[in-house]
Amino acid sequence: MNDRGLKVLEQYELEIISTRRGRGSYICETDRGLKLLCDFDGSEKKLIFQNRMLQELKEAGYENVDMVLENKEGKLFSQDRDENRYVLKDWFCGRECSSFGERDIIDAVENLARLHLCMRFPEQEKQYCGVPLNEDLGAKTREMKKVRSFIRKRESKHPFEQMFLNSFSEFYEQAQTVCARAEAFCNEEMTQSQIAEGTMCHGDYNYHHVLFLDHGMATTNFGKCRFDFQVQDLYQFMRKILEKQNWDPQLGERMLSAYEQVRTLPPGEREFLYLRMAYPEKFWKLANHYYGSSKAWIPGRYLQKLETLCRQQDQRNNFLKLLQ
Repeated sequence: MNDRGLKVLEQYELEIISTRRGRGSYICETDRGLKLLCDFDGSEKKLIFQNRMLQELKEAGYENVDMVLENKEGKLFSQDRDENRYVLKDWFCGRECSSFGERDIIDAVENLARLHLCMRFPEQEKQYCGVPLNEDLGAKTREMKKVRSFIRKRESKHPFEQMFLNSFSEFYEQAQTVCARAEAFCNEEMTQSQIAEGTMCHGDYNYHHVLFLDHGMATTNFGKCRFDFQVQDLYQFMRKILEKQNWDPQLGERMLSAYEQVRTLPPGEREFLYLRMAYPEKFWKLANHYYGSSKAWIPGRYLQKLETLCRQQDQRNNFLKLLQ
């Protein structure tokens, strides 16, 4: 985001006291508190839906969320003269959650459970729903196989490509096993009831989007919110933390326990969590990033990530045993 974007602040009914650069944004001190100006490239309809959901969250008692402000024309996004689009959001003075500090991690999990208790809107229209688990995992598994076929045909293979082929069978077998179990899971009627009851998830809950304030916590970046199994958020948060912590089974157990002290997982969501955790998501992501990149130069970090993934397999399997 460049300095020209600051001109759009003139389109809002507020007094700007100062501005400073943030991560791809500007943090603005105003007469109405701290605000964040950032680029916007999404759907206006989804933005309206998101803001309505955040307003209901605040009314339900969860107040520290980054609602988008309307400009003088009553719109949720503004444009500069080059038609670049921006949003101005409520913001907070705090620090991000640490991905290595256990106290931060446990607090963030408890925060997520409290958030989920408030994110139930049965009266809302269901135009933003998650992809069924069996369809999502099935598509990823087919993509993994397509990438293997592509690599096999290459005459000269990068060390990443060779290691991908060598480790493919183990991860692909895991994927197929989980897909078969997910198919049975999604055929059960109870899986649809979670969506029908109006449970919503954040959609991108990670340590960057949890802020520790002087008093309390804030949760930000709800752009991917949708009607879905709420345990999807817990899965994403736990997986990213555990990947960084070598899949420490004890830490994983404490995270799950902390969540359930606030919100007990229904049997269907516990099964959902296991299936998500058991699927080789990281292996698929590496395959996906590789296939979408230039094959003329393969970044060394691809090989490093694959080596780490293979090295962590035993620890990951130990953690999965705790979930069964």
